[in-house]
Amino acid sequence: MYEHPYLAYRATELDLEQLERAAEHRRFIEEHADQIIRRPEGAFRRAVRRMTGGARRAAAAPAAPRCAEGVCELALAR
Repeated sequence: MYEHPYLAYRATELDLEQLERAAEHRRFIEEHADQIIRRPEGAFRRAVRRMTGGARRAAAAPAAPRCAEGVCELALAR
């Protein structure tokens, strides 16, 4: 009913390897940040952005004034 010591040792060893790989990956990304190119938005990312508040970001932006110096422009319906 006891765990074998090798099991705990192997699990700890795998966790440490994973942490080392993650640290190396972060270091590589920091050193080569100028080479990273963002992929174009796919259907899934667009759907998530719409559900999580992509519209909130647009609504939070200050609206441009429609009337300037007595000349008013019509607001077009969307």
